[in-house]
Amino acid sequence: MADITVHLDDELYDKASRVARLDNLSVKELVEDVMRRHLDYVEVVADFSKMPPLSLGNYELHRDPDESDEDYAFRRSLFQ
Repeated sequence: MADITVHLDDELYDKASRVARLDNLSVKELVEDVMRRHLDYVEVVADFSKMPPLSLGNYELHRDPDESDEDYAFRRSLFQ
């Protein structure tokens, strides 16, 4: 485990203290949790960037049984 020092301005520390208290955590635990969640988020976003772009060529837009030609054409236009 690495020990680091984090400097928070007074207003941010007060807010962090209130949130930590509501979650029955210390500010240290709150900061660690926030870092963990952010790093997980960054990892997921990086995975998204490796995915091919969404293409409607790979999907079929299903038509509602009671949908008019105009409504269907409008809905299709939203995806082009």
